[in-house]
Amino acid sequence: MGKFLRLVKGVPRSFDESGTPTIYDERLTIVSGAPANSNEMTGPVNAGVNVTLPDSGTYTGLELQIYLNGDRLESVADYSYVGGSPPRTQVQFTFGLVVGDAIDFVIQRGP
Repeated sequence: MGKFLRLVKGVPRSFDESGTPTIYDERLTIVSGAPANSNEMTGPVNAGVNVTLPDSGTYTGLELQIYLNGDRLESVADYSYVGGSPPRTQVQFTFGLVVGDAIDFVIQRGP
């Protein structure tokens, strides 16, 4: 449990967080050689290949946001969730990834 600041009628107030919010922000880079760590994947990567979230990331569904080279992707049109019951660790893209692509996986704190 932690604390956070919120403006209330223009005055900063301290609030306690309930529980432990999940925050995830990791980048996966497509490289031409062998990956140096879990934040790299050898490319090119064909459409439909399972891509594992870096650093043991997991998601349960729609809270996962994915960006390709800074542009936000849309689920179903650009990628699909892989696996049965959550938590899941992989996605599949509907298009190929090329060397130099940077994919950001983001889960933001809820309201």
